[in-house]
Amino acid sequence: MQASGERGSIGKASYEAVRKHIDEGKKATEAFKLVAEETGRSTATVQTAYYRVARSLPDGGGVQLRPRKKAAKRSTAKSSAGSSRTGARRGRPPKRAASASGSATSAARQLSDAAQALVAHITRLESELEDARKDSQRLADIERALGRR
Repeated sequence: MQASGERGSIGKASYEAVRKHIDEGKKATEAFKLVAEETGRSTATVQTAYYRVARSLPDGGGVQLRPRKKAAKRSTAKSSAGSSRTGARRGRPPKRAASASGSATSAARQLSDAAQALVAHITRLESELEDARKDSQRLADIERALGRR
């Protein structure tokens, strides 16, 4: 499969389309949704492309970038001792017992956030379903009035 156009051109086009909507006074989430509808891509794809291009711009494309967490430094004595064993575990070191309560708190927080996001999503879907039902009823009423049913 051969790509058409310059590498990254879809991302740049998405960025410019979103910026156009934002400059017209729309909120970013609304702009992402509009561009997704215009292009036939998902909202998440448009958001990803937008922020990827924004991060590559000298000023961050006008978006506020969140600071990344710094990776914890490993002690060289422990990592060299662990690598000398045969069958030593590769990759990330095992979690320490001291951080277990912190990870439990973090997991609970993530679970709570996920539950809230799920409730919000279900509420949005129910609203969309109700709107669709109303539209369907209006269409049926119009067809009945025109004598088609």
